[in-house]
Amino acid sequence: MFRKVKEFFKKHKNLFLGIVLVICTISFVIFKLNSMQNTQVEKITYNKFMEMVYNDEVDTVSYNKNNEWMTITLFNEDTKNMSYEDRCEYSGYTNKDKRMVLYPATDEFRRDLLVHNIILIYANEEANFAVIFSNILSIAFPILWFVVLIVMLKNSFSAEINKNEILQTSDVRFDDIIGHDEILDDIKFITKLIQNPKIGDKIGTKIPKGILLSGAPGCGKTLIAKAIAGEAGVPFLYQNASSFIDRFVGVGAKHVRDLFKLAKQNAPCVLFIDEIDAIGMDRDNNKGTSEHDQTIDALLQEMDGFSSRDGIFIIAATNRPDILDKALTRAGRFDRQIVVSAPRDWKIRKDLFDHYLSNFSVSDDVDTENIAKQVSGFTGADIAAICNEASMVATMAEKDFIDRDCIEEAIDKKIFKGNRSKKNRFEKDRLIIAYHEAGHAVMSYLLEQPIARASIQSTVSGVGGAVFNSEKEDGLLRTKEDYINDIYICYAGRASEELKFKSITTGASNDITQATELMAQYFERLGFDENFGLLDIGHLSNKHLVNSEEITEKLTQMSK
Repeated sequence: MFRKVKEFFKKHKNLFLGIVLVICTISFVIFKLNSMQNTQVEKITYNKFMEMVYNDEVDTVSYNKNNEWMTITLFNEDTKNMSYEDRCEYSGYTNKDKRMVLYPATDEFRRDLLVHNIILIYANEEANFAVIFSNILSIAFPILWFVVLIVMLKNSFSAEINKNEILQTSDVRFDDIIGHDEILDDIKFITKLIQNPKIGDKIGTKIPKGILLSGAPGCGKTLIAKAIAGEAGVPFLYQNASSFIDRFVGVGAKHVRDLFKLAKQNAPCVLFIDEIDAIGMDRDNNKGTSEHDQTIDALLQEMDGFSSRDGIFIIAATNRPDILDKALTRAGRFDRQIVVSAPRDWKIRKDLFDHYLSNFSVSDDVDTENIAKQVSGFTGADIAAICNEASMVATMAEKDFIDRDCIEEAIDKKIFKGNRSKKNRFEKDRLIIAYHEAGHAVMSYLLEQPIARASIQSTVSGVGGAVFNSEKEDGLLRTKEDYINDIYICYAGRASEELKFKSITTGASNDITQATELMAQYFERLGFDENFGLLDIGHLSNKHLVNSEEITEKLTQMSK
């Protein structure tokens, strides 16, 4: 028990020191406020004091021969009618109306006061303990505050990285990676070089110093890095780049050096830095801090400092390769850049569904081919999340297995970002929604666009229904006619409402947005319209040329 407390204190010693500092600060402020409150007593002249004495307004006088000022207490409602003896025993006067007056230091002083039955209190040195303590505290507190701050800074700079969190063993293999056949051959060869660097000696092949994996979140970048370490049978060191950033300048650079030191101690190994854009942003276009610059400089220096024979293979992942510093992505640091994209083939998504659903009890009515065609653009992480969400839907419904309805509801939650509405809600809108979605479905059928599923189930996010078109098997390229057909399908829901009910609703707002986006691509970027020519209008806008009518007209003529 004592050891656990000691380890906890050691791990969070800066937190405890911070708490001590806050407590001391609060105590000092409260003490000083009380002292200020006690010293904020009205000062009067000696003549005014003697006038109060002769008018019998003064109850007590507290003085010390070594002090310049005396404290007097005036009569109040309680002491006004008391005898001298009773007032001597009464202590309530200490919190009553007080004044301060200069100490005259004369022999007649005490006699004049005693004549008027004023209680004299001689304040000895012990009575001034509060004043002495206040003076000592005023000097000691800044020193204490400075010492604690120095200790906190020292702890921050001397803090070591958590080896237990960084150093891992990967049990992921290449068989666990689905849908990345295009890059798997390169990765397998690099893994062989890590296992046996000498296989390239015949023609001088060297292990790349690093790989930069880029792609949208959930595409499998971390999984690929773990698979390389798992297949090579070497330690896997994981570190998120955001953990390097610290409020104290120089700490991030130290963490980088400590990380590479740990990697060298465990070589051969795979060092994986996730979200490297957190520290690797382009310094030319980014107004970074001194801490950011020192951290990225330390990373660049460490990558230059080890050779391919040191047994450290570094992999970095990012969602934004376009914002990385050029010094980081040049040859000799990250020698290979690999794009990890979401599955663009429904067959790969089917394999992913089969893989993740194999961990659950699934009914026979689940058609993973049909489901895979509904979720174009979904990543492996998205599909894993859908399968887990479907299992929760089945559990809440007290089912023994995942059926088709469970998966469809999970997909709806993912796409529409909301739970399905209760059946007794929005009943008056169901007919309108039905005709609206029927319009999309009929237009899809007329344009020979395959339909995977149509739904009029409303959700709490405001989505009333949807038609899911199946992904074609023709290929990845899309024609001009495909864009025009998609625009027709978007507007078909609104047209169906108007034909049936002779009025329109807000149900087509998302359709209009989607159609507008398609038309923007059609005209601005894809060059499908002959009047605009083969121009990227968005690029012209960034170059501020689109505002020049003469230049835009000449460019249009040249592109036709």
